[in-house]
Amino acid sequence: MPPQSPYAATLRNVTPRLRETLVITDDDDIIAAIAALPHGHPMAEATEPNEWEFRYLAVRKDHWGHGLGSHLVEAAEGRARNEHAQGMVLRVVDDNPRAIRLYERHGYTHQPHRDISFESSASPGRMINLLLYAKAL
Repeated sequence: MPPQSPYAATLRNVTPRLRETLVITDDDDIIAAIAALPHGHPMAEATEPNEWEFRYLAVRKDHWGHGLGSHLVEAAEGRARNEHAQGMVLRVVDDNPRAIRLYERHGYTHQPHRDISFESSASPGRMINLLLYAKAL
């Protein structure tokens, strides 16, 4: 993702989801984070009743390949299970095969009937396709 991307600013601004965000630090630097959001949370856009959604999974690029993303996915699922969620969902951009492989390794399956598409506000004329992946907990 280019540093000037509007989504990069969204990832950096954790204030609206601070209580729901899990982080991994290295010498007081945040190197990875994920938000685990229950159904009904204002930022949980894809959930149905009894589902949780994780969003904003980010691992600092110099820490890729060390299992931090997997650790955060498992932690988010654990939080949802502790609150008696029956499922976890997420949305991923269709041109992010690295993330899709991660989610599929963790047992998430594509639910095409719940996908959404919209025009990019940063690049008019470019469509953004968000695929929904789900997993029973």
